[in-house]
Amino acid sequence: MHISEIAFKNKPIFWFLLVCIVAGGVLSYQAISKLEDPEIVVMFAKVYTIYPGASAHEVEMQVTSVLEEEISTLADIENIRSKSSANISEIDIELKMTVPQHEIQQRWEFLRRKVEAAQTKLPEGAQKSMVIDDFTDVYGMFYAMTADGYSYQEMDDYAGYIKRGMLEVEGVRKVQIYGTQSPQLEIRLSNEKMGEMGVSPLQVINAIQGQNTMVYPGSVHTGDQLLKVNVSDKLTGIEDLKNLMVQDISGKLIKLSDLAQISKTYPETFRNTLFMDNKKAIGISISMESGENIVELGKRVDKQLAELQKNMPVGFEFSKVWFQPDKVNDAIRGFMINLVESVIIVVLSLMITMGLRSGLIIGTGLLLTILGTFPFLLVAGGSMQRISLGAFIVAMGMLVDNAIVVIDGILVDLQRNGKNKNTFVNPAKRTAWPLLGATLIAVSAFLPVFISKDTAGTYARDLFLVLCISLLISWILALTQVPLFSAKFLTIPDKKKNKDPFDGVFYRTFSRALSFFMSHKVTAVIATTLLLAVSAYGFTFVKQTFFPDMNYNQVYIEYKLPYGTSPDKVSSDLAEITDYFLTLEEVKMVVSSGGMTPTRYCLVRSMGEVADNYGELIVNFEDYKTMVKMKPVLEEYIRQYYPDAYFRIRKYNLSVKSTHLVEAEFSGPDPAVLKHLSQQVEEIMRQNPYADTYTISNDWEPMGKALFARYDQNVARRTATTRSDVSNAILAATDGLPLGTVYEGETPLGIVMKVRNSDGSQIENLNNIPVWNMIPNFQQIKNEDVTNLMYGIKTTEELTGELLKPVPLGAVTQGVDLGWEESVVQRVNSKRSIQAQCDPIEGYSPALLRKTLIPEINKIEIPEGYSMKWVGEYELQSTALRNIFRYLPVVVMLIIFTLILLFNDVKRPVIVIVCIPLAIIGIVPGLLISDRPFTFMAIIGSIGLMGMLIKNSIVLLDEIQKQIHEGHGSYQAIINATISRTRPVLMASFTTILGMLPLFTDPMYSSMAVVIISGLLVGTLITLIFVPILYAVLHNIHKEENVKILTY
Repeated sequence: MHISEIAFKNKPIFWFLLVCIVAGGVLSYQAISKLEDPEIVVMFAKVYTIYPGASAHEVEMQVTSVLEEEISTLADIENIRSKSSANISEIDIELKMTVPQHEIQQRWEFLRRKVEAAQTKLPEGAQKSMVIDDFTDVYGMFYAMTADGYSYQEMDDYAGYIKRGMLEVEGVRKVQIYGTQSPQLEIRLSNEKMGEMGVSPLQVINAIQGQNTMVYPGSVHTGDQLLKVNVSDKLTGIEDLKNLMVQDISGKLIKLSDLAQISKTYPETFRNTLFMDNKKAIGISISMESGENIVELGKRVDKQLAELQKNMPVGFEFSKVWFQPDKVNDAIRGFMINLVESVIIVVLSLMITMGLRSGLIIGTGLLLTILGTFPFLLVAGGSMQRISLGAFIVAMGMLVDNAIVVIDGILVDLQRNGKNKNTFVNPAKRTAWPLLGATLIAVSAFLPVFISKDTAGTYARDLFLVLCISLLISWILALTQVPLFSAKFLTIPDKKKNKDPFDGVFYRTFSRALSFFMSHKVTAVIATTLLLAVSAYGFTFVKQTFFPDMNYNQVYIEYKLPYGTSPDKVSSDLAEITDYFLTLEEVKMVVSSGGMTPTRYCLVRSMGEVADNYGELIVNFEDYKTMVKMKPVLEEYIRQYYPDAYFRIRKYNLSVKSTHLVEAEFSGPDPAVLKHLSQQVEEIMRQNPYADTYTISNDWEPMGKALFARYDQNVARRTATTRSDVSNAILAATDGLPLGTVYEGETPLGIVMKVRNSDGSQIENLNNIPVWNMIPNFQQIKNEDVTNLMYGIKTTEELTGELLKPVPLGAVTQGVDLGWEESVVQRVNSKRSIQAQCDPIEGYSPALLRKTLIPEINKIEIPEGYSMKWVGEYELQSTALRNIFRYLPVVVMLIIFTLILLFNDVKRPVIVIVCIPLAIIGIVPGLLISDRPFTFMAIIGSIGLMGMLIKNSIVLLDEIQKQIHEGHGSYQAIINATISRTRPVLMASFTTILGMLPLFTDPMYSSMAVVIISGLLVGTLITLIFVPILYAVLHNIHKEENVKILTY
């Protein structure tokens, strides 16, 4: 028994199921996770290793290369990229996308073991490596907390209070704090007082560490009990430090406050700062648990923040830098408006062309299909975000296809046979299998996107889920809901009964046109082939971009000064730029950060560098259009007044794995050769009219200035001064020598010892920096000194002072020289590499820029042992396409198998497959006229278009075969079948085109909309004209004698 007959025989059950679909859809929509973007598992980890005092080259050779060698033995590693700079090694490890999600943490555990095993091979002085794999979380709720008149410590205390409160909110996963500036206890020593009081730095250090070190005194047995012993009086604050007793060389105890100035202060240079409209701020960012509804979580977080704020002093304010719940709300609201508009457009167009009741029946089925998709999407682990919502609009035309075909057959049978059960059941029975086959083919066309393991495929995964679920539901409803609703609501006026439904001006005109083309088959095939060739050539002029920019009202500015620039200079520049931006009426908010990106608050943005010479600005505008208008204004200002800065104003885009859109990467052993190759490419980029010259750079810093204290062993040996003594002396005279940490309650305070002039000022001439021996050199005592001490000529204090008297740095070195050294060394998979980078100017695509660069770059002579490859957006796009096309043969085989299964024939599947590429005849003019780029989403749109054309072709070919089986001549059967399929094909195409109109202005989906609209305009003609012609050619069918234009 057919599914349509089952529905008619079990109407109460069917009506109950419809109620369940509506209720389940509404409830599932409320329960399903709502996000801005799909969740993407980041298969990425970092390994940081601090090697104090080492140059970039020393870090590379002694730390980075050792760790890379060990890490490279791990399985399923896609890439290992490293950056070695002074004092620090940074290694990025990326897993292959084929690694199952549940095995990722296990791989990171293996990574930790490898890194741990390499620790014994690292040089003395290198600190223990840190493995960081927490890059999966997106902290989509990012607040800036400001508090006029409060210190950083007070702000930090309240930030901790907010963090603890937020972690209590259901659905909150993690809370990050950024921008805190920890106070420190500063001990200022003067060389005069040290010698005067007979105390060496070693004694100060010993006293602090002896009093502050955690000790374990063991346990005491008392009968049956074992009592843990604690030693009290650990340092707990500044007063304890001031009262600390230091023993001089003679054994006398001296209070530390009598020996040094001790104060609680902040570092002289602030790092990792955050400012909100130039007011000091602390960033509080919140991530959510996987599967949560971000909109509902945002409400809970806002409510909790309001409650917590009641217990905070006046003056504390919270501003939303990035609030994903609001953006999701706006996105869902916008897409729902587009969805409703599409539904209304489709239903109205159907009402106009097929009648009021027919339109309402199909429209009802469309709504039921959408609602019925939500429960299955929820169970499949899908979510509501820009991809899944857009998928509903993309599917709109395909969702009504099945219903249009069935209801068109019902309308024809009503006119011919009147109202009876068979009138409503037979059209569904006749078309059930062709429609199912066409539906399965349309679904399978999107399969490569679903099983692709790269970032783009993962991002677009829900597109397949929505289309697969909704198209199958639409097929079921077309065979059940449409016949039942038609039987109840559909009628035919008496004047149309028993009248040929195709006896009209339109059908007669079209049938004559079709007959004309059928009479000139060879000409039609040649003309179509020529059009295909011209379109293929025209495609070379279409702009190509991987992913379009998001339509946010916000940009972020990466700001970088030359290597060696102090963080204070970066902060000063950012403050001046912020002041100017805030004078612009269009700018609503400016958040600046120094040293790094404040947090990973958004999936579709890159994380900036971690460097003292780097900073960022996040700028908010009223809306997206205002942002686009003001972007050149901001660029011009920074270029004019900050010419030494390298900056880029960046929009949000999924291409976040590359720093620039166009990148040429060279690999080889010699940094000088690599830089020369990069310089040649950079010069070619400067000559290219499509390259934005302000963005041209490479990922190696220029050689940086450095001071070199030339340690002299011969001189230093006489004074028993070691390299460590020299290093500690310079550190104490500059940044400060760290001695430990004191906990004031829960607040950690670093202890820093600084050596200054007697007036408290910093020692400007490095040669005058006093160098103490950590251990006094008693070999300096001469017999004469002992004699003078015995006869009272010299006092003990004078002898002690001489013994502890420091020597100037210039006396134990051959001077302090200014020199140059590599600032950074980049490596890829254990090979040194450099990337020449740039972006295209506004309005031109990266693909065009790269294409015009290739001829000149190919002329560069690459030495033996060196290699070059294109990375940037080209690599990302190539990877995405490669992953999609990798599974394309499987999909093609599935499509061919389904076609052969449907037709039990070879020729008709050939017709369907031959017609697919012809869609390019419509796609190319559409993209060129609309000036839209061919994006990843346009590729997906092309796949969807292919499914629509296949569906129309299948239904038409099936109808031709049925006409032949009914006894019509082959030629007459082609004419009759094509005419009978004209209305459903035109309606399906017409409704899809109209349904795409709301997406025409959407930055993400506009290219897809253009592809589907323009492709369908030509695809409809392909179905209605070229498919019949090909059928006639392959089956050698010619015009018959006395054939009628219309015969039913």
